[in-house]
Amino acid sequence: MRLVTVLVIFGILLLISIVDFKIHMIPDQLNMLLFLAGIWSSFVFQKITITGRVFGIFVVSIPFFIIAVLSSGGLGGGDIKLMAASGVLLGVTGNVFAACFGLLLGGFCGVFLLLTKRIGYKECFALGPFLCLGIAIVFFQINFLR
Repeated sequence: MRLVTVLVIFGILLLISIVDFKIHMIPDQLNMLLFLAGIWSSFVFQKITITGRVFGIFVVSIPFFIIAVLSSGGLGGGDIKLMAASGVLLGVTGNVFAACFGLLLGGFCGVFLLLTKRIGYKECFALGPFLCLGIAIVFFQINFLR
């Protein structure tokens, strides 16, 4: 059951990454699938408490929402919902680390794209794939390396 759960979660993260990369949007249906997979994972992987999972919904998504409002769309709604869904999957601490990994990786990629002039200063790029990679790394670390 653990293997099936991991494959489903990683499959959803891969699908979110591909869709966001191609169309710069994360559909609500995919975020809802990740949210439901997070609920399911609470039965399969019980290292994170229910309280941690509930608070994990808000710990990153609220700051992301504030940034999105203050930056007039610097972050998309799909990214905010993605981090809310990953909070159910990773809990408070895991979600913070996943966001940090994702933002760090996305930041490095963004700087590289700017320096190589593949994107302009005002252009946007998909952050979802980097957030998904951060989520996958932390999920693996929490459930298999502790």
